[in-house]
Amino acid sequence: MQNNTEEKISFMSLPLSMKMYAVAFLAMVVAVCMIQSHAWDTRVDYSFGYLTPMFVLYVIYDRFPKIVSVLSTRSTGSSKGLIPIFADLFFGSMFFCGFALFTLFCFVFSQTLNWGAPTFVITFGFVFASFAMVYFASSTNAFGEPMSMRSRIKFLSLFVFPCFIWLVSAPLLSTLETRVSLFLLSKVAVVVVSIMDSLGFIVELKGNTISFPTGTVGVADACSGIRSLTACLFAGSFLAAAMLDKLWKKITLVGVSMFFAFLFNLIRALFLSFWAYENGSDSISGFVHDAAGYFVLGMTVIGLLVFVSLFNINPIPEEFRKNKPESNSENDEDKEVQ
Repeated sequence: MQNNTEEKISFMSLPLSMKMYAVAFLAMVVAVCMIQSHAWDTRVDYSFGYLTPMFVLYVIYDRFPKIVSVLSTRSTGSSKGLIPIFADLFFGSMFFCGFALFTLFCFVFSQTLNWGAPTFVITFGFVFASFAMVYFASSTNAFGEPMSMRSRIKFLSLFVFPCFIWLVSAPLLSTLETRVSLFLLSKVAVVVVSIMDSLGFIVELKGNTISFPTGTVGVADACSGIRSLTACLFAGSFLAAAMLDKLWKKITLVGVSMFFAFLFNLIRALFLSFWAYENGSDSISGFVHDAAGYFVLGMTVIGLLVFVSLFNINPIPEEFRKNKPESNSENDEDKEVQ
């Protein structure tokens, strides 16, 4: 029988290697924030990036009791076998490649001050290098005992959001962003024209321009939905990490956030097209255009909060949830007596 006991620990009582990994992670976070801050300042669609370090700190703070629980559990399992060896090789390669990209493009950035590709590649390297560091930091618990693979995976899962959310706050490579934007833009324009045509409106699609009897409206890159997609993906990822406990729920919520971004952006494009059809193409600039943009993010957040509430509904009455652990403990005591 395994007898896992938990003891109180503090940061100073952690192994030296774990402290070094924590300091290295914080140093890399500072570098990434300094580099990404240019995009957060100059691009409105990435201004949410300033929330990234705060959300990361909040998630780590919220999960800190679980982190302590994993590290303070006495290890009774074995860390030997083919699976730990394969995992060490896998995460070792991940760390080497990620840290190499991070340091190389930090040097490139320092020499060229190019805010384009280096920003994304530096973030990409940091994400995977930091995730690998979390794995190696879990090689031993707070008492210097080797941790089992199950405990290491559990510890690693607690840092998925703090590591990978930085990819969402970093601007995509311009080539990739252009391709995604053009793909979404073409779909939005086709759907808008199809719906308006089916309703009896006189419309014609010429490239990415919608022609009305009273004028034309161009479906610009901002109308493709890629800007709202990144913001909604960021919001969905944070809500999933902070408010949901099951992996399938988190994945579903992230997928729903992407669907909501496309759906509400399509509704926004339809509204602007109807408004321009009735009031002229110049009428959609200014307040009307900006208000419709905020509508996308606002409705997405409301929809995600509704899904979070649905996911957190427990069909088991509260009184049964309270009694179940007690009944299990009583059964365990009976077994031990027998």
